[in-house]
Amino acid sequence: MGILGLTTFMDNNTWIFEKVNLHDTKVVIDGNNLYHFIFFKYKVDFVYGGDYDQFAIRIKEFFSILHACNIQPYVVIDGGYEQDDRKFQTIHARMQQRLEMAMRLAKGHQEKLMPILAYETFRSVLLEIGVPFAVCDFEADKEIGKLANQFECPVLSNDSDFYILSLTAGFIPFGSVELVKKSRKRSGKKGFHYLSAKCYNVNNFAKYFRALEMDALPLFAALLGNDYVERNTFQSFFSSPGFRFCRGQLPFNFDERQTKMRKLIIWLMNLHTYDDGIDRILSTASTSGEKKSMLSAITKTKEAYSANETSCVFSLYAFFAKNITQTHIPESIRGYNGSSIPSWFICCHRQGNLPQKSLDIITLHRTFLRTQLEDPESKSSYHCCIKLRKYLYGILLSDDVAVLEKHNRLSAERKCGVEEYDRDGDHLGRNVVLPDDIAGCYGNLPKLSEIPDLPSPDREQLFRFLLDIPALHINRLSKELEIVLGIILFWIKNVQQNVKEYHLRSVLLCLIMLKIESYDTHDATGYEHDLIDEAILSMPVESKNEVSARLLRYCQSKENQIDSHLIHGFAQLQTCLLTAIHLNYILLCPFPNPCISRIFSGTFLYNFCLDLQRRRSPDLFIYDLLSKDSDLANVYQVLYDALMTNSVSERKFLTL
Repeated sequence: MGILGLTTFMDNNTWIFEKVNLHDTKVVIDGNNLYHFIFFKYKVDFVYGGDYDQFAIRIKEFFSILHACNIQPYVVIDGGYEQDDRKFQTIHARMQQRLEMAMRLAKGHQEKLMPILAYETFRSVLLEIGVPFAVCDFEADKEIGKLANQFECPVLSNDSDFYILSLTAGFIPFGSVELVKKSRKRSGKKGFHYLSAKCYNVNNFAKYFRALEMDALPLFAALLGNDYVERNTFQSFFSSPGFRFCRGQLPFNFDERQTKMRKLIIWLMNLHTYDDGIDRILSTASTSGEKKSMLSAITKTKEAYSANETSCVFSLYAFFAKNITQTHIPESIRGYNGSSIPSWFICCHRQGNLPQKSLDIITLHRTFLRTQLEDPESKSSYHCCIKLRKYLYGILLSDDVAVLEKHNRLSAERKCGVEEYDRDGDHLGRNVVLPDDIAGCYGNLPKLSEIPDLPSPDREQLFRFLLDIPALHINRLSKELEIVLGIILFWIKNVQQNVKEYHLRSVLLCLIMLKIESYDTHDATGYEHDLIDEAILSMPVESKNEVSARLLRYCQSKENQIDSHLIHGFAQLQTCLLTAIHLNYILLCPFPNPCISRIFSGTFLYNFCLDLQRRRSPDLFIYDLLSKDSDLANVYQVLYDALMTNSVSERKFLTL
C-alpha cells in the first residue's frame, strides 16, 4: 500500500522519532519492502537485466549484520491480491507505469526498474542462510503489525502505512538504520554489537490530534489517499470552504507542495469527535453516490489499519513461534469459479514454496507480466514461453475450470482462462489465455489436487516432457545443471527473435564465471558437484585466478548507449527461467530449483556478448579466456556441443 506524501512528511519531521540502539531483539521485516530496499540502496545494476549474483551477496551481508547484533529477523511477504478487486485500478496503473519506465530505459533515459527474478533470488538466499520467512494469503501489512505486537518487537519497512498502524514496539524505516555495527561494553559484562536507528511510535504523532488521537490517523490516511481511495473521492471536501480556509500554527515542517496536508492536519486537530469529522466530510458530497463512495473509502481504510484485528486464519505467530502451518482454508479463499483450493497448495504457499502470485491465478484468473527492459519494437519477452504458461495454467486452473459446464470450458472468457496483462507495443494489453490441460502424447495433465499423490519420478518425467528436455549425454551432469541446460534449450527452441549464437556462448561463459565467483567468495552452493565444479577445482590456484580476472572485467557497468535488441534475447531467457521455475514449484520441485544468482548476471552477459560480436573467431577467443589447454575450456565445449546438437532444428535462431 502507501499513503501519498506521508513518507516525505515524516522525513521532514524526524524529531517525532526516537533514537534507538537495535540489538538482542526480534524484528518483523516487510519482505517485499526489504528486497527493494537492498537492491536500490546498494545500487545493484539492473540496466542489463539484473546482476543477481551481486544482489545475493548484498542480501547475505544485510542479514549477517543483523546476526552480529543478535537481532532475530522474521520476514513476512505479501501473497495474492484480494478477491474483491478493490485494488485492481491501482495495480493496473503501477504496471502501466512500470512498462513506461522500461521503455524509457530502453531509449537511454534514467529510471529504476526491479528485475523480474529479484524475488526468486531473495527467496533462494533466505532459504540458503536459514532466515525464517512466510508468505501471507493476501497483503501482509496488517499481519506484520499483528505479529510484531505479539512478539512485542519493532517492524522494519519503508511502507508509509506503518506510520498509521498501532505498533506496540514501534516502526523503524529501513532508511533510518545505520547498517554499520557498533560496539559497546557493559560494565563487568561482555560487550555487544548494535545498530543505530530511529524508531517511530504512533502515539508521538497521534497526540497532536487531541480529541481524536488514534482515531484521527486512519481518517488522515483516507483523506490523503491510499490504495483503497480513488484520487477524486474527496474532491468535494477539499473544495469546501470549511477546508480551504483552515488556518493555524503547527509544530511540523512541510514541503512547499504539501499545502493540502498542512490544512488537513489543522482541520483534524480542530475536530471534537470522530463522528463530527465524518459528518463534515459527508456533508460536502453533492450526490448520494458520492457520499456512498466517501463513506466506503473511509470504512475500508479504517479496516486496513487495524493491526490487531485481522480476518486471516493463518497465524504468523503460530507459524514462527510454534512451527505450525494451519491447513484450514477460510471461505474467503476460493477459486474464481467457486472451487475449493487444495490444502496442500495453501500450506506450500504460506511456506513460500510456490510462485508468489500463483494464488491470484486461481482466485482471480488474472496475472500481470511485469515488463522488463527489452526491445520496444519486438513482441513482449514473455511471448516465447506462452506454451509453458498454458501448461502451468492448465494445472493451476484444473479444479476451478472443472466446476463449469463442459460446453463453457472452451470459451475465451476469464472464467475459463487467465486474464494476462502484458506489454503490447508501448501499452499494457489484456489477453485471455486458455489453459492447456492436455500435453501432446503425454496426455491429460494432473489436476492441482492430484499433484502431491504423484510419485517424484512421475513429476520429474512430466517436467522433462513439458520443457522437452532431451537426454544430454554429459558426464558428471548434476540435476541442478541439467534443469538449467534444459531451460536454456527451451529458450533456444522458442525465442521469437533477437537471439544469436553469441547469446548462447555468453550464457555458458556466465555459468562458468558465476561458478568461479562462488568459490572465490567461499559461497557453498549446497548442490552436488558437476563437471564445471570439477574443472574449477582441478585448476591450479594461479590459473583459476587468471581466468577469474579475465572474466570479471566484463562485470563492470559501462555508460554506453543500450542495445535493446541484444538485451531482448536475454530478457526472453529470464522469462523462460521464471516460468520454468514456477512450473517446478507447482510440481513440488522434482528438480532442485535453479539458483538465479549462479545463472544470470546481466552486466556480464551484455558486455561479453557485445565484445564477442566483434571477434573474428569467437571460439578461439573463449578458449584463450578459459586457458585453452585447461579442463574448463573442454567443459565449455562439451556444454556448447550438447546444446547445439539438441537444437539443430532450431538453428535458424542461432545464426551468426
